[in-house]
Amino acid sequence: MNYNRGFGFSVIELLTVLAVMAIMAGFALPGWIRLLPSYHLSSSARQVQSELNSIRMRAVAENVNFQFVYTEGGADYSILKEGKNWQSKVLPEGISITKAGAISFSPRGTAGANRVRLRSADGSCQQIVVSATGRVRICKPNPCVTDC
Repeated sequence: MNYNRGFGFSVIELLTVLAVMAIMAGFALPGWIRLLPSYHLSSSARQVQSELNSIRMRAVAENVNFQFVYTEGGADYSILKEGKNWQSKVLPEGISITKAGAISFSPRGTAGANRVRLRSADGSCQQIVVSATGRVRICKPNPCVTDC
């Protein structure tokens, strides 16, 4: 019986494919590393936006006041319910808040208008803006020191 029919791959072919894949990964890795701060910043902005929308809805549903409090240079924020610390949450590594402030939500769903300014390790920034009606949106100011 002849078991050598030419099907399959040789060790040399497999090693060649692995070497080509390693070279391609070497070219792609620096690009991925440059994208990480931008990804963390966008993710943080969406996290804060979601949190603000959530506490606005809770304020209406529970008929109590909520407040979103943040400090300059901090990497975390606190949520107060009726003036008492209810929750504290941390932002991803490399993301910081550039200006202190607080955003209040009333049982009617209205808000004390303000904005949360986030900056990533690479210097880019995004803002989460809350209007007096309680609308929450994300914007990208250019340059970072201006409001959008």
